[in-house]
Amino acid sequence: MVKVSIITPVYNVQDYLKKCVDSILNQTFKDYELIIVDDGSPDKSGVIADEYALKDSRVKVIHKGNGGAPSARNAGIDVAKGEYFYFPDSDDWLEPSYLETMYNCAKNRDVDLVISGFTIEQFENNVENSFVTSVDSKVFSDKSAVRNNIHRYFNNMMVAVPWNKLYKASYIKNNDLRFPNLKWDDLHFNLEALRNIDSIAVSSEAGYHFFRSRPGSETTTVFDGLLYKKRKEQFVHILDVYDDWEITKPKILSVLYGYYAARLIQCVQEIAINTLPNKRELVKEILDDDISRVAVKNGAFDSKIMYFANIPMKHHLYGLCLALGKILGFVKLHMAPLFYKLKAQSINKAVQIK
Repeated sequence: MVKVSIITPVYNVQDYLKKCVDSILNQTFKDYELIIVDDGSPDKSGVIADEYALKDSRVKVIHKGNGGAPSARNAGIDVAKGEYFYFPDSDDWLEPSYLETMYNCAKNRDVDLVISGFTIEQFENNVENSFVTSVDSKVFSDKSAVRNNIHRYFNNMMVAVPWNKLYKASYIKNNDLRFPNLKWDDLHFNLEALRNIDSIAVSSEAGYHFFRSRPGSETTTVFDGLLYKKRKEQFVHILDVYDDWEITKPKILSVLYGYYAARLIQCVQEIAINTLPNKRELVKEILDDDISRVAVKNGAFDSKIMYFANIPMKHHLYGLCLALGKILGFVKLHMAPLFYKLKAQSINKAVQIK
């Protein structure tokens, strides 16, 4: 048995795949298999993957029809033989000691899951900016500790994504966990992974580099008219898990509702900057929802920007909501380095103050 199965879905990343794979092959940690799942990519990604498989016996390639990242990751899980699973995205890259740090953390702490920080790589107008998300290392060694502390990590993206996590394979298999066939499947998968988990280690490691601004990626084209529906679907899932855990502490719930209110602010921002009819009615529909009402009323915010952006939402001032949304959207589109810098600062402070 290899120690780690690295599973990466590949689709239309021919310009980025080599950097990702090279960063994996150059890891100080060597006992792994790299499973590249070509998800019916129409470009040369599959060919590039096959070339690596010919050069290194640790590289295995699966070619399948296009089914999306969830089905690609699941195809990798079905054949993986590692003691742990790791799911990097194929347009990102790892610092040389990243896997070794994660594996040693998992073994030394004897946990089912390791969660690390990461570095956002943001490229706009030929200018590169890096923003590090890193929190203090912690160990939550039983179910109670996990359930009473994991809320601290929702608002900094650390819970949502799979590429900053090392999962114990036996836990994934014994609980029959698979990525659901949904857009933004990551959080749904991780919520189910958390539902019955016994132990987690959080690492201050930030050696995973998340390529935020690749043209055409989901992170740069998120608005499709269903953004609010997807955000609500995610949050209902969060509430279901916490209900299952019987967590009723007001302080914890206020953090969760603050997380959702911040997602609602994003929805309003996207409505404000897009050419949509009936914008006011769309915002009203969002804020009239029962869960939204609780979120904007009771949510706790670690960011002053989010706190002030929530005020018009709390009082149903639809015109002001849209005006602030336009301002936030303008900053994000035209002052991206400032936007991500402020976001990174609020993220890094969030865990410390809760």
